[in-house]
Amino acid sequence: MQTFEDGNLRIVMDGPAGDFGNNIFIAIDKETNEAVFIDAPGEPEKSIAAAEAAGVQPSAIFLTHSHPDHTAGIDALKERFGCHLVADAREPWLTEGQPDQAIEHGQELKVGSLSFKVVSVPGHTPGSTTYLHNKSAFVGDTLFPGGPGRTKTNADLQQEIASITSELYALPGDTAVYPGHGDTTTIEKSKEEYAVFAAKEHDPDLHGDVQWLTS
Repeated sequence: MQTFEDGNLRIVMDGPAGDFGNNIFIAIDKETNEAVFIDAPGEPEKSIAAAEAAGVQPSAIFLTHSHPDHTAGIDALKERFGCHLVADAREPWLTEGQPDQAIEHGQELKVGSLSFKVVSVPGHTPGSTTYLHNKSAFVGDTLFPGGPGRTKTNADLQQEIASITSELYALPGDTAVYPGHGDTTTIEKSKEEYAVFAAKEHDPDLHGDVQWLTS
């Protein structure tokens, strides 16, 4: 388990969890101890244990997207903590009754004294969402160290790149990027990697697992 600080925001990062090695994130207001999960991966007992170790009772799940490896723990976390699920209404893989609150780009969500901005970043999925507080961006599978999230078509990749460059790369360079899998990075580092990709020509059907430095 790792802990990061960003002003009054405390971030607990644990995992890997589930079949795809997802990160577990809990965002905590240090003033009030109010907390939320970012996504709900498989092996929900690991998320529950992380919250208990942190001494918090998360009230919500902020969903970055609805691929099954990010949603497998929703029902268990709802049952254990009474969490309500916050998600973009365009996400197609949630079961009936799971979403409790639909969100839109630019909306502000409160966690105690903290405010998180909803940033729509479609491409990896239709309603992929980043949750931004100060210098911390929870990006789901939209952006990783070294490249964007996996896409099924070139049109999806182009949409994802547009989301990254217009929304995420507009953030300060020292903004920390917390992805759904693997290591963290920063906006500055990612922009440097993307510059290598942008300087090259690419197959017009490029999609799938793309790497900024080698694709």
